[in-house]
Amino acid sequence: MDLLACGGLAALELLISQPSGPLDSWSVAKRFLALFLVQYTITKVYRIILYPNFLSPLRHLPGPKDHNLVLGQEVKKFKADGPASLQLQWSRNWPEASFIRYISFFGTEVLLVNSLAAHKAVLQTHVYDFVKPPFFASLVGEIVGTGLLFAEGEAHKHERRLLAGPFSVPSMRKLIPVFRKQARALSGAFGQVLRDKPHAALETMETFSKSTMDTIGLTVLGIELDTLLSTHPLGFQELYSRLIHQGTLGYLVALVNALVPIRKIAPLKANYRFVQANADIRRMLRGIVQKRAADLADGTFKKEVGESRDILTYMLEEAEVRRKETGREDWSVDDVIGHLLNFTSAGHESAATILTWSLYVLATHHHIQNRLRSEVNSLLETSTEPDYDSIFGLPYLHNFVREVLRVYPSSYMSQREAVRDLVIEGVAIPKGAQIDINMPLMHQHPLVWGPDAAVFDPDRWDRRQKDTAAASPFAFEAFLQGPRICPGRNFALAEIKTVLVELLSRWRFLGIEREDGELLVGGEECIGRGVRFANPSLTQRPAGGLRVRFKRL
Repeated sequence: MDLLACGGLAALELLISQPSGPLDSWSVAKRFLALFLVQYTITKVYRIILYPNFLSPLRHLPGPKDHNLVLGQEVKKFKADGPASLQLQWSRNWPEASFIRYISFFGTEVLLVNSLAAHKAVLQTHVYDFVKPPFFASLVGEIVGTGLLFAEGEAHKHERRLLAGPFSVPSMRKLIPVFRKQARALSGAFGQVLRDKPHAALETMETFSKSTMDTIGLTVLGIELDTLLSTHPLGFQELYSRLIHQGTLGYLVALVNALVPIRKIAPLKANYRFVQANADIRRMLRGIVQKRAADLADGTFKKEVGESRDILTYMLEEAEVRRKETGREDWSVDDVIGHLLNFTSAGHESAATILTWSLYVLATHHHIQNRLRSEVNSLLETSTEPDYDSIFGLPYLHNFVREVLRVYPSSYMSQREAVRDLVIEGVAIPKGAQIDINMPLMHQHPLVWGPDAAVFDPDRWDRRQKDTAAASPFAFEAFLQGPRICPGRNFALAEIKTVLVELLSRWRFLGIEREDGELLVGGEECIGRGVRFANPSLTQRPAGGLRVRFKRL
């Protein structure tokens, strides 16, 4: 934007100051370039040095002052122990601040939301006064699609209404048999690794990613993903993995591309690999959508009575009903692909990460594992195939899953940009201000969850009283809150709980196995001793995966 503004102003000044008499093209070009460089330099000095440090109305807010002149705090965030580690440190330094201000790229001011009241204002009271900033949309949208994630205002409300059906509790009840089938297949993968050995170790992130992606194939696309190998030799999962796990160089390219569009010209293997995978997976999804639409039109695709429809089928059927009622198309093929990528990201990568951290806790907190298994076994004594209500009726399992999501949230950050001037908690927020919602800040805030907020304790949910800060819905934002709460939260909870019921009933988890063979047990102290957070990363996952040692019950 600055480039265009300075270029236009330089051209205008050149026209106004045009001397009498002819000028050759080279002279005009030199004068234009000189004017442009002077104005661009002045603009950047103002934006990077003068405004944020001496003129901004936000400069008096608490926050770190040791930022790099050009890169702000971004290098420190990149080098931190995890993608949310630095922000957690700031929150602990200024626990009573509603907003913490820090400097990002090129003098950009960012407000980190740091209180329950501020979170409520951003996520509920003023939810539609904030939009996803172009930087965030460019960084994340090319991977997880557009769809509901980037819809705003009335369009967002409309999309949520259209998508309410497939994520309702009645729909989740019908999906439990699918989740149970996939959980048993996952348990079979554990058995193949163990064979006749007394114990073995399994890479959980990779294993769960395969399982949750297979589940996405059945529940979102309505197909067995292995059938897609005939259309592409790498298959759906490998292509999607290349989008999500780009490596350090790939993430740097994505970061630069969010600032300056370089995807089409960056001569790097990591970039070529991403671009090709992105094109291939969208081509694959387009083929699936078009074939399903054709099959529905001629009646060759049918579901048994009472069987849950996959999300793609539901969307296409709903779109056809709406078209007949209103005479307009609610979803184009590209719109449907955007939604499918949203659901794939949330239902695959996030679920796999949550299950991985669940096994980390079970393997390092044996008393929690034993107590959970006792509850699960009591359920299975009455029913070998428990339904939705039975699984969701297990109180300790419910507390355990919520505590995993609190301490190790998969999605750790969301960004917003103010579309008008606002005042929130006494802070005047100007139009265009960037807001960071960092879930771990509320999840581990000592003024919300107490001095032991960083400790994993499922029983804290039974102590959560209505008159305490922890009782606020905005104290727990694993799926966000307010009108932009994730519509797939019931889907995720049903899948995760069903998998845990299966695994706890068949396997005992002994500890975390390091590369040198050492077995780690003991909980939080394992972080840093062989278990690290991936950084940079779009999700809060263990770096390099997580090997869990297990044995048969």
